[in-house]
Amino acid sequence: MVYPEVNLQSGVPIYRQLKNAYHRMAALGIIQPHEQLPSVRQLATELGINPNTVQKAYRELEQEGLIYAVPGRGNFLGSVREDLAVEREEILRNFRPAVHVAWTAGITREALHNLLDECISDQLTD
Repeated sequence: MVYPEVNLQSGVPIYRQLKNAYHRMAALGIIQPHEQLPSVRQLATELGINPNTVQKAYRELEQEGLIYAVPGRGNFLGSVREDLAVEREEILRNFRPAVHVAWTAGITREALHNLLDECISDQLTD
């Protein structure tokens, strides 16, 4: 099961960080349509945050149509919407040139992954 990352020191509210993370993970295909998300309690425990914060994020994601709830079973990613496909293409359009420059400069796949992880960590601390 994939867990989103949050930065507790960020000025961005945690519920919004969760929403943004799920939008990104869905757009990039990290989570697949109809894949089950962590339960509210499970995610809150894993991230060390209040379950009400997770519930708020899930409720808003459901209102936006990104996820759906099945009573007694949990929350699931909905069908990939057209706007997520557009968002994914936008991400790839910006990402591909950077990957190409890094690759032609001789940066290894592992180093590139590390750079990506570093960029994500930097983004979470902004």
